[in-house]
Amino acid sequence: MSPQNVIAKTASPGDRAPTGYVPGSYGWAVLFLVWLLVLLCPASGIAASEPLKLQLKWGHQFQFAGYYAAIAQGYYEEEGLSVELLPAHPGLDPIVEVLQGRAEFGIGTSDLLLHFHQGDPVVALAVTFQHSPLVLISRTENRLQTLRDLNHHSVAIEPGSAELFAYLKREGVSIDQFDVVLHEYNLMPLIIGRVAAQSVYSTTETFELEQQGISYHLYSPRSVGIDFYGDTLFTTQALLTENTEQIEAFRRASMRGWLYAMHNTEEIIDLILEEYPTQRTREALRYEANEMQRLMRTDLIEPGHMIIGRWQHMADVYAEIGMLPENISLEGFLHLPKPKQPIDLTRIYYGLILACILAAIFASVASIMIYYNKQLRKSEQKFRTLFDDAPVAFMVLDHQGYIKDWNTSASHIFGWPHHEIIGLNILGTIIKSEDQSMFKDVMITTLREGHSVSLINKNFTRDGKEITCEWVNSPYPYTRDGDEGMILSIGMDVTERVAIEKALRQARDDANDALDEHIQLISMLSHEIRSPLATIATANAVLKAALAQGNFSDSSAMNQRINAAIHRLRSFLDNLTADDRLSTTNLTNRRVMVDLPAVVQQSINAIHNTYPLRNISTSVCGPAMVLSPDPVLLDIVITNLLDNAMKYSPKDTEVSICVISQDNHAISLKVHNHGTGIPAPSQAKIFRKYFRGEHVDNTSGTGVGLYLVKRIVDSNNGTIDMMSSDTDGTLFHVTFPPCKQA
Repeated sequence: MSPQNVIAKTASPGDRAPTGYVPGSYGWAVLFLVWLLVLLCPASGIAASEPLKLQLKWGHQFQFAGYYAAIAQGYYEEEGLSVELLPAHPGLDPIVEVLQGRAEFGIGTSDLLLHFHQGDPVVALAVTFQHSPLVLISRTENRLQTLRDLNHHSVAIEPGSAELFAYLKREGVSIDQFDVVLHEYNLMPLIIGRVAAQSVYSTTETFELEQQGISYHLYSPRSVGIDFYGDTLFTTQALLTENTEQIEAFRRASMRGWLYAMHNTEEIIDLILEEYPTQRTREALRYEANEMQRLMRTDLIEPGHMIIGRWQHMADVYAEIGMLPENISLEGFLHLPKPKQPIDLTRIYYGLILACILAAIFASVASIMIYYNKQLRKSEQKFRTLFDDAPVAFMVLDHQGYIKDWNTSASHIFGWPHHEIIGLNILGTIIKSEDQSMFKDVMITTLREGHSVSLINKNFTRDGKEITCEWVNSPYPYTRDGDEGMILSIGMDVTERVAIEKALRQARDDANDALDEHIQLISMLSHEIRSPLATIATANAVLKAALAQGNFSDSSAMNQRINAAIHRLRSFLDNLTADDRLSTTNLTNRRVMVDLPAVVQQSINAIHNTYPLRNISTSVCGPAMVLSPDPVLLDIVITNLLDNAMKYSPKDTEVSICVISQDNHAISLKVHNHGTGIPAPSQAKIFRKYFRGEHVDNTSGTGVGLYLVKRIVDSNNGTIDMMSSDTDGTLFHVTFPPCKQA
C-alpha cells in the first residue's frame, strides 16, 4: 500500500451543522459559557504552526488504533496539536524517515537500540505492546517438530527481527543451518511451501491462515525468556530538547487515544473502515484488536508504560547475538513522562459557579426557542439519517461538479473519507478527465431540462481500481437562494453484476461454438469413416473376385488401397485420441529423452504407407538423444505436418523435412512443400479445430491435424510459424525451447 496522508480533523461529518443552520437562543447560551470558561481557565494547549507527522510501521489497521482515536476524539486538538499519519509500505524504515526529518515521530522496532548505540539521536517515548507480537510461524503439514528441523529449509525473516535470531540461537539453531530469504510481506510463500517458516505478527497473519482453514505452529521468543517490547513511539533528541512541552503533549494525547481505543474497539473499527483506507475486513480488525488486548494489557498497565530494566534486557539479548557490546549505557535513550502535578481547581470552581448563574439566566430566554429548534433538528436528523445510512451511494454536486455532500456508502464504494472528498470535483476523483464531455451532457440534461438521467459507466476508486456503477442523476430539491442548481446522484456498484452478465454471454457463445463444433464433428465423422470403409469394401470385393478367377495381377494395388484406407482411419483415430489426451492429461513442459532420428524415421515410414510414390527429402542434424516433448505427441506433429504437405502439393514434387537439435535440447522442425499457397484469408484460420480451406477440392481431411499440431506445440511452450505463397509453396517451422535435464 502506498503511503497516504491522513490529517487530523476538527470534527466528524456527523458533527457538522446543516447548511444554513443558525444557533438559537440556547445555542448562544452554550457558546457564551464556553467563552467564559476559556477566559477563566488557563490555556493548556501548545500552538502548532503545521501538522506534526507520525510515520507508521505499516498500512492502516488496528495496530495504530490509538492514534486514530486521538485524532477522532480531539485529544491532539485539545493539546493545540495538528497531527498527520503517514502509512508505510514494504522497504520503508520509520527510523530513517524520522532521522532524515520527513516526520517528527515514528513507530519503530527494537532496532532503535542499534541506532542509538551507533550515535543516531533517537529517543523512545512510549511503547504500544508490553509483549512483542513478532513470532515465527510454520504450517502444521510441514512437520517441523522443533526449530532444529529447519535445517536446509528456506525461512523468510523481515528486517528488525533481532529477537527472532536471539530466539533461534537460544534454541541451538544457527542461521548457517537454513537459508534466510527475502520476506515478501504476505503469506503466499508459506502457503505454497516455498518457505518452511516465516516471521509474522501474531495479531494479523494468523487470522488469514485461520480464514483459509490452514493449521499452523507458532514459535514465540517468550518461550525462552526473550520478552521484547513491540511498536515503540520515538522522536529525535533535537526535537525533544527544542520542543519538550510539545513532545510531552503529543505523547499524552496519544496514550489517551490508546486508552480510548482499547475500551471502544468496535467504534474504532468503524472509524478505520470509514476514514482510513485499509485492505483488512471488519472481522480481521476485530481479531487484531482481541489479540492486541492480550499483548497490551491496558487493564493492568497504562498505555505506553515502559521501564529501563526491560530495555536493558533487550540490549542484553542484542549483546548475546553479537549485535551490541555488553553493558551499554541507555542514558538519554528513554524519555519518561513527568509525574502528574496536583491541579489547582479553585479558579475552575469559581468559573463554574458563575457559569451556572449565567446559564440559568440564559436558559429562561432560550426555553422559548427550544421547541422550534427541536422540531427543526428532528426533521434535519431524519433526512441526515436516511442520507447517511442508505445502502447506495448518495452524493450532492453543484452545477460545476464539486462535491457538496457524500454518504457512508459512497465512502465504502470509492474509498474516499467524507472529510477528504468534500470540496473536490467529481472529475479527477471518481470520473476520469477524458469523460468530461459525457459528464457535461448529464449535467445539462439534469439541470437545464429538469430530467433524471440514468446510465451505467466506468468509475475509479481512490486507489485507482476501475469499477462499474449504475447511476440515477436528479435535480436536488434542497437549494438555497442564489444557487445555480444542484444534482443528487444515486449510485450502486454493479461491477460483479456486469461481470456475471458478461460471463453468461460468454458461456452462451461458448455453448453455441461447442454446438457448431459438435455438428462439424458429426459431419466429419460420417465422411472420414465412411470413405475409408467404402474404399476397403470395394478393394476387398475386387480382390476377392480376382482371387476367385486366379488373377493376382491387381492384388498389390488393392492391398495398397486397403492399407492406405486403414492408415487414414488409424491417423484419424490417433488424432482424436491425441486431442482427448491433451484435454485430460497434464503434458505441459513434459520432456523425455528420445532418439530423435528414430522418431522422425517412424513418422516418415507411416507417411510412406499412405503416399508410397512420393519423395521425401530428409535432413536430421545435431545430437540424436535429446529431451523431447512426449514422443507420441511429437510423432503426431511430424506426421500431420508431412501429411498436410503431401495432400496440398503436386504428386511429382518433393516434400522436405529438416530437423535440427541442439546440445541444450532445443529442437527445430521445418516441413516444406511446393504446392499452391494458402490464401491469405485462410492463413489466420488454419489452426482452428475442424477448419478446412475453401479450395481443397476433394482432398480428404478432418480439419484436426494442424489444430493438434498447434495445440501440442503450445502445450510445450513452443512456437509454430508459417510462410506460404504460390511461388514458394508452404513452409511450417516448429521450435521447442531449450530445457535442462532433470
